[in-house]
Amino acid sequence: MDSRGFRLRGTEPFEAAVSSLFGSLRVTDPGPPGFHAVVDHVTIGALMVARIQAAAATVTRDTRCITSTDVEWMHLTLHCRGQVTVAQDERTTALKPGELFACDNTRPYRIIGAEPSDMTVLCVPRASLGKQADCMGRRTALPIPTQDGIGRLLGCALSGMEKDLPRQGVARTYLADALTTLMLAAFVDTTPEQASVASPLVDRIRVYVLAHLGDPLLSTELIARRHHISVRHLHALFKGYDLTFAAWVRHERLLRIRRDLLDPACADRSTAAIAARWGVLDTKHLGRALKREFGETVSDLRSGQQNGYR
Repeated sequence: MDSRGFRLRGTEPFEAAVSSLFGSLRVTDPGPPGFHAVVDHVTIGALMVARIQAAAATVTRDTRCITSTDVEWMHLTLHCRGQVTVAQDERTTALKPGELFACDNTRPYRIIGAEPSDMTVLCVPRASLGKQADCMGRRTALPIPTQDGIGRLLGCALSGMEKDLPRQGVARTYLADALTTLMLAAFVDTTPEQASVASPLVDRIRVYVLAHLGDPLLSTELIARRHHISVRHLHALFKGYDLTFAAWVRHERLLRIRRDLLDPACADRSTAAIAARWGVLDTKHLGRALKREFGETVSDLRSGQQNGYR
């Protein structure tokens, strides 16, 4: 269901609206003139995208707001306009328009808008991110620029989210998968120390691997040989990242297998056929791998396929 164009006056209606989307929040404003906001949101499979245009205000999620019944979201926000400061996990950052930042709603955070602001928020269930959610959680309240790289792709995707969204359920399944993958690429593949140090060789290797995930013969030896480096050098390039090279390749394959197991268009394909599509020929331990990565078994995912993408 899509909801568009809620025009709100006063902090109480705004607090109720954003709390229904993101989990319980408290909103305070600096005083007159009267507070006003526009809140739009759209669901894309299990994901949600919301655009918040609001007068100056402070939004707080503290320990009193957090309950065990909340949806556990990881938020990725594109800050488009206004003077905004975000604080979480003892980090406080003044954001510039055009920057991205993450917040984890399972822990307290605060967003301070000193003037009217415009933000687009991508909300991904932590369960969909598996253990990578914890890696992302270590980079909350840190800015990511959108001038180039993954940040630019995410910025373009989120800034155009209000226009021309696919209405077909299957198309939205793939869009949800693409947005989740971009989010992981931006926040999981680099540590804070490495965020500003791009490696063209690592980028080329990632592109090559993603283009050949369906090849069951894909191996560290083959990848190293194709890029004229040793296997030891290949592993060294990924040293210090949140995932080792082998774990990253495995995660990318499992992410796509999970997507296809949820896709109604793949209902007539066996689990083995879906796994083989992404280069996994031995499915003996596939169920356990999916459970470890995403907290869902093959049966859980097939059930979601029948009921529509969650």
